[in-house]
Amino acid sequence: MMTKPTTYRGLLALSLLAFTLTPSTQRLLAETTMDGNKIARLLKRFDANQNGQLDPAEQVAAEKARQEAFQRLHGKYDTDGNGQLSESEKAARRADLQAKRLETLKKFDKDGDGRLSREERAQALTARKANPKNNEDKKNGA
Repeated sequence: MMTKPTTYRGLLALSLLAFTLTPSTQRLLAETTMDGNKIARLLKRFDANQNGQLDPAEQVAAEKARQEAFQRLHGKYDTDGNGQLSESEKAARRADLQAKRLETLKKFDKDGDGRLSREERAQALTARKANPKNNEDKKNGA
């Protein structure tokens, strides 16, 4: 049985109407836009007064933590310092990551098939964990 597009539009309109008529809180809006696990993690980490929602001061702390994580992970690629990666900055990041992948492949691909087998991947991971300098560079966004 084929359903007409107007049926979906009507259902969407009714859903939106029901949503606007129900009292919405900040938490309800967050739950509709975010995955439940993300909400639980955010609340667990930043809800200092345990009231089930992020108050303005808690939101500031969460945003500060997000910005610090961004700087740690992508800081060296954000050349204009606006806190977001532009398309050219994303392209530079992709090129850098691809070069690192090729370097790892060249170093650990013992059978030369162009892919890392389970054993080769385990060796690469062991080498990565054994080299604290690379891990520290990654933490600092370098």
